[in-house]
Amino acid sequence: EYTKEAKRLVPEALSFLASTLCLFSDNLEESCFLSPLPTFRNVPKIHELRQMRKAVVGWNDDVDKSSENQGPHVCLSLEQSKMKASSSPLSILLSVLRLVEKSVQNYSGQLNSSEPEVFETIILSLLRLMPKSNASRFPPFVSAEMKRVAELVRYKIHIIIGEEQRRPLKRRTAAKAADIAIETLAPRMEDPNKYSMSKDKNKSRSQAEKDKLRREYKREHKAVSRELRLDAAFIESERRKEKDRKDTKARQLRRRNYAWMEQEQATMNQQVAQGGSLLKGGGTGAARMKAKSGKIGMKKGGKF
Repeated sequence: EYTKEAKRLVPEALSFLASTLCLFSDNLEESCFLSPLPTFRNVPKIHELRQMRKAVVGWNDDVDKSSENQGPHVCLSLEQSKMKASSSPLSILLSVLRLVEKSVQNYSGQLNSSEPEVFETIILSLLRLMPKSNASRFPPFVSAEMKRVAELVRYKIHIIIGEEQRRPLKRRTAAKAADIAIETLAPRMEDPNKYSMSKDKNKSRSQAEKDKLRREYKREHKAVSRELRLDAAFIESERRKEKDRKDTKARQLRRRNYAWMEQEQATMNQQVAQGGSLLKGGGTGAARMKAKSGKIGMKKGGKF
């Protein structure tokens, strides 16, 4: 069902169904050796899997004779308690037969005459079941189910019997754009003028019209207020960003000027400290001399 709409083929799933049917074959070792999945070749070494057919054959002793032809109502369950039940092998067999039936119905007529090749492993697995074997005969309702599925497979897949000529194979075409495209639906449009709220149900026409206009005015007023608040917040944020940008630029220029002035003062102090050959004046020595002479606005004899 998952691959029906996309028209995709899953050979792994079909191989698993065919290999699972091999567990109930009359000749288990040969069937598992010919199984499409190599992992099923070790099945004869496992005691529980080797007894699958025997468990289904022995089911005939556990049911009433009146329900033999109809069969019990069993279903496959993933609960641990039910997986270990005696009816688990029968549930597996019937579930696989139902899945084979569903797969044949989904892929029939969709593979361009290549159905016999696709379902070849499942057909061979069904033939190896041999439901009416004298050594281990299946219950009547199981044999009837196998016969029904086999007839369905033969009818849907068009298996060639005798000298009937088969149609040649065709290249499988990809899915069309119309099959892949998502269905588009036109939206339902309603006239807002004809819409009436439940609160206006028992009012007169004029009163209902007034209330309707009042509600529209409130909605528009709220919408305009909301837009104005958003615009004001945006303008204020932009103003603050511009102010921060200008302040940052001025602050950086001011710091560069301070750094240049400090660098120049440090250079002058270094030249004075190295002696009079480079620069005379400045420094603490000149300040003391001027302080003693009283020419720099300090009292004579004052402390430096």
